[in-house]
Amino acid sequence: METRTLKVVLDYEDYKKYPFLREAINDIRLFGLTLEDIGNTPLGSELLRNAREKILTVIEKGQYPIHGDDYRTEVASFLTTLILLSEIGDDALNEKFAIAFSKRIGAELSKEPIEKVLHIAINTLGWNLSLDSNGDSLVYYKHYLQGVPEYTEEWKLVNRLLSKGFVRVPREKFTRLVETGIKKYVLSLIEKTRIEESKIPESLYKTVEEIATTWTNLRRELVAYARSAYSGKKEDLFPPCIRSLLSELSSGKNLPHSARFALASFLLSIGFSVDEVLEIFKVTPDFREDIARYQIEHIAGLRGSRTKYLPYKCENMRSYGLCRWKCENIRHPLQFFFRAARGRPPRVAEIQ
Repeated sequence: METRTLKVVLDYEDYKKYPFLREAINDIRLFGLTLEDIGNTPLGSELLRNAREKILTVIEKGQYPIHGDDYRTEVASFLTTLILLSEIGDDALNEKFAIAFSKRIGAELSKEPIEKVLHIAINTLGWNLSLDSNGDSLVYYKHYLQGVPEYTEEWKLVNRLLSKGFVRVPREKFTRLVETGIKKYVLSLIEKTRIEESKIPESLYKTVEEIATTWTNLRRELVAYARSAYSGKKEDLFPPCIRSLLSELSSGKNLPHSARFALASFLLSIGFSVDEVLEIFKVTPDFREDIARYQIEHIAGLRGSRTKYLPYKCENMRSYGLCRWKCENIRHPLQFFFRAARGRPPRVAEIQ
């Protein structure tokens, strides 16, 4: 079986179009950009803004936006999206992002020489493959299965030509195979992205919570799930700190301002309406509807500066004395909610 030697040189234009490339990421790492830079420098603010816009565009339009002009900004913004998505921690959002991203990349790859597509599959996805003299790709069967986009008759391994463990894939099918491989690769990058809570800048947290709130409000089934869980007294979707506040509230205890803010902002962020939150607070001994409504509408961004306030992160909840738990790999209450709603409630331990 005669194969062709690959001769591919990637440049900055490739890095701009394909910011997930190992070469592109290694190039950016040479600049030494840190998390602190993202939170506290003009360049970092630009990267955070770009990453935010990319994720929101995926959420609202289902498309990953066309790349910008500077490859360094594009690659660094992509890496920032991985951090944001990891901190939000919602599998459905990660899947939506990875699909939109891989489709954008697939559209670009369809215009490229086959040698470049193979180079990306080998050097970034780690696939074992080659190109034969007819222009078909020969993909090791395990890597072929990693890229199969759908389990239809056409893609089943039994319906492909297999020789010595390698599957023959024609040019028009190979790009689609790589597209799916990139989707799974991006999901793995998100999963591997882990940042220590103490090292995450406040500005990044605010962006995480803003995106999380937007995503939640667009997912009506999550909102309905949260409402039914609350009404059925099955608040296991909520982190222990929020459950504790709800329990104290229902027992007739007067909560301090910080606790009321934490509870109201959390419920508003997962889709509860102002009236629904108001109804929950009616059991407080000092309840006055006019004052409570004003305060809740203010938190919801309907009054005053029109800024919608987001829940405290876990570190702040503990500093205010509102949390005495450690939830595994959780850094803010919304993250707990997303994972629990997906059937993956984090492990919880009380801090001694």
